[in-house]
Amino acid sequence: MSHNQTGIDNFKEKPEKRIQQLLMLSSKIELNTSIAARKYYRSGREMISMADVYIKENNLEQAYILYMRFMTLFLETINEHPDYKNVPIEERNLNYRALRDVLPKTENIKAKLLEQYSTEYELYQEQKALEEFKEKREQKVLNIEKNNTPSSKNVTQEHLNSILDNATVPKLNNPTSFEFRQPDHNLINFTELNDNTLPSNMPTYSNSKIQFNQHKPIVDRSTKPMLNKNTSNPYNLRQIIVPGNLTRRFLEQAQRNTSNNLETCGILAGKLSSNCLIVTHLMIPKQSGTSDSCTTMNEEDIFEFQDKQDLITLGWIHTHPSQTSFMSSVDLHTHYSYQLMMPEAIAVVCAPKYNESNFFFLTPHHGLQVIADCKFFSGFHTHNTEGDIYAIAEHYVLDDNLLVNVVDFR
Repeated sequence: MSHNQTGIDNFKEKPEKRIQQLLMLSSKIELNTSIAARKYYRSGREMISMADVYIKENNLEQAYILYMRFMTLFLETINEHPDYKNVPIEERNLNYRALRDVLPKTENIKAKLLEQYSTEYELYQEQKALEEFKEKREQKVLNIEKNNTPSSKNVTQEHLNSILDNATVPKLNNPTSFEFRQPDHNLINFTELNDNTLPSNMPTYSNSKIQFNQHKPIVDRSTKPMLNKNTSNPYNLRQIIVPGNLTRRFLEQAQRNTSNNLETCGILAGKLSSNCLIVTHLMIPKQSGTSDSCTTMNEEDIFEFQDKQDLITLGWIHTHPSQTSFMSSVDLHTHYSYQLMMPEAIAVVCAPKYNESNFFFLTPHHGLQVIADCKFFSGFHTHNTEGDIYAIAEHYVLDDNLLVNVVDFR
């Protein structure tokens, strides 16, 4: 179904039902304990940042979905995370203060959406009535012409004029003065959580059943999982615009490690604009690497920089210094945490020895669940599945006019 057809179908729905549909979209929350609690708090701040951009762009539906997710995240489940108590109180307080601001904003957006939906619904009903009237009138004309004979032509014509003159045309409330705004159904599936330590006067929002996944990530590079090479982006993801010089600049930063057969990794961050995600920064965190692994350190430096620059996390990039470009088992589990927070998140794998770089992502309707359900916690493992765990990302576009900003924290 096309995007336009989806919009038309939505106009047929009553305003209250359309609001309920948005609530269903915003309630898709999955809590996974393999992801550190602090990363959930980080994703919460990114939700607010993106929602604020959507408000400036007058995309109220996406803003409403994100604000509702934020409230569901921090009013329902965060305290269920075993690492929750290790989150610094300062970070918790930041989110509590944000909740106080988000609640009235969300109610205001809901009121505006109901008004917009009501106008669209009334206009749809009026246009539908007009179309039905035209169809009936045309059918009457056809019936008259079909039964018309030369001897009764004048009488029939008088009869026809009488029908058309006495027909009641539905009254329209200036239908050309209102333009349908197609709703945006690109979902931003951040993960989310909740909190029982909120102030007693903090209102609660409960509209979903939280899925709690106890599985921990596995780190191993011993296997090449199945790769779908024929992807055409059927997942309705937002487009990610990537600087044309990203891989070249990253490989320059990684050259010393590559020469020593050590992996290097970096984090991709950027902005949201006109419902497109734009990679603006490549951040190289402090790290330690081996020939087939890389471990980041001092993530607080990255978070602090992103907060100051108002950047959202859009994925990661790393090298395979002596292997080809593919997603190993450890890569899949690493990327799972990124894509669970941001469904459009990409994993860029550079293989300098083979002069190749690829942009990957976990298949949303299969790969994400396979990794979430993986029961191995350490050592060698494979993912036995008939489906494709990951695929070439088709929702990114290289822009040679866009240059990446490199920030090296090493």
